Amino acid sequence: MRGCSGIFFCDLDGTILPHGRKTVDQAFFDLVRRAQDKGYCFCISSGRYHQSLLSFFKDVENDLIFSASNGCRILHKGTDLIEPHRMEYSTVQAILADFARWDVIPLLSALDGFYVHADHRDHPRVAALLGRDYTHVYKDPSEIPDTMLQMTALCRGNRDELLIKAKERYALDLHVFSTGVQLFDICPTNKGESLKEIRTLLKVREKDSWAFGDDENDLSMLRSAGKGYLMNNAATHLHDQEFEIVDDLIEAIERIMTEHNFQ
Repeated sequence: MRGCSGIFFCDLDGTILPHGRKTVDQAFFDLVRRAQDKGYCFCISSGRYHQSLLSFFKDVENDLIFSASNGCRILHKGTDLIEPHRMEYSTVQAILADFARWDVIPLLSALDGFYVHADHRDHPRVAALLGRDYTHVYKDPSEIPDTMLQMTALCRGNRDELLIKAKERYALDLHVFSTGVQLFDICPTNKGESLKEIRTLLKVREKDSWAFGDDENDLSMLRSAGKGYLMNNAATHLHDQEFEIVDDLIEAIERIMTEHNFQ
């Protein structure tokens, strides 16, 4: 992956994968191959757990870098490129106590798997996760290993209110941001920091990096890239961030490559 002439950082949900779609369009895989032939790299940057993220890209998995759990884990060909970012165990326990007080459902990303509480088995989102071989059920917080990457809160209709509380309590030391309908994440790093780490590792100049996203957790990535692009379907309040708005991801990347090759 070293020596690529430029790198594209792309969010998955709402960016590569339109909301409501279950699979990535073949046109994106074709784009990756065309771009690779021209010397460009791709990083898929998502809040998803890495095994969930990898499942969408089996056709081109070895051609991509994956920045999972909002940059907590960065992988290429199944190997960590950078030491994973982990949370202090005492902090994890404190956040779990707050989650219990706030009556949110914890969805926990650790190095060895995804953890859900036994009491929430019947919730539709949790039930869907239980069918995956990397999901573990715990009954007591002491059963969770000291390898936490990211903590996600699944709220019950009051996400915006609880997001404010979480930011007030934890944003000085951790990164807290909305990541979907009724979801917010708390983690030790963010997509912007992972973009910088990857760019440094690959020795890519800032101006030769581009990022695409559609949600609050993408803003640090869009700001850290040489140029950031916001998908048109992003929430209205995010359109005030002065990023270029795009409707068609593939068309935008094709245009960038054409213009970049003539610089």
